[in-house]
Amino acid sequence: MEKHQAVSSRKKAAAGIGLLALSAFAVTGCGEQTKPTENTEQAKAISTLTIQVSYKDRSMLRPGSQLIVTLSNVSKMDVKADIITQEVIDVTQAPPFTVELIYDASKISDKHRYSLSARIINKDKVLYTSTTNHDPFTESQLTTPYKIELSKVSTQKPDVTLTNTYWKAITINAQTVNVTTKEPFIQFNKDHRVNGFLGCNNFSGSYSTEQQTITLSQLASTKKMCSDNMSQEAAMSDVLSKTSNWEITGESLKLKNSRGNTLATFSAVYFN
Repeated sequence: MEKHQAVSSRKKAAAGIGLLALSAFAVTGCGEQTKPTENTEQAKAISTLTIQVSYKDRSMLRPGSQLIVTLSNVSKMDVKADIITQEVIDVTQAPPFTVELIYDASKISDKHRYSLSARIINKDKVLYTSTTNHDPFTESQLTTPYKIELSKVSTQKPDVTLTNTYWKAITINAQTVNVTTKEPFIQFNKDHRVNGFLGCNNFSGSYSTEQQTITLSQLASTKKMCSDNMSQEAAMSDVLSKTSNWEITGESLKLKNSRGNTLATFSAVYFN
């Protein structure tokens, strides 16, 4: 009888231990199933913006062009924007271009301001760029795909002024200027004084303008003799005596005679 009770007790103890182990396993298993992993949290934070980029003129892009789309936090004033994400793609066809911009949604706050920008470059030269602010998280902008229209970057530089510009001589009588030590140049000052370098000697005088006509007067120069460029100096002097008109396009100046023929061309030079 005692032996039977001892066996029965051992069976009950074993059953109890087994049940306890099973319960612990169940609790552990449930805990593992309900506890989110780090990868799951990261996956939940990843979001995508579908963006359609275009430009109006429909011109074909040069080989090697790239489209860069950037999402930035622009909340801080007078501080460089924080880039949240950026996508760079090669563009080989006509627009529109569709870009899937992946970003971390945990970095987006209702209290901050954001800007979505795009530009097309070729060998570090900007061809097209967005010119208006785009915040894709404002209610008025919640569209799919989000559309950005680019503007062409002007390659033509604005016309420089005739006065207070250093004009370096490029051609004289259609001949390329030969420079040995210092290039011939001319400067028109705001006080209607003119000065420059002929190739060997310096010169100065007065000038007056009316629209596109110009009159040079009281010209005088130093009297040095040089072993080189004296013929070029004589040609430069002849240009100044015959100049009646001027024309500026971008950074180029043309001095012309009374018939409108180009006597000499000059290029604007900037000094740091």
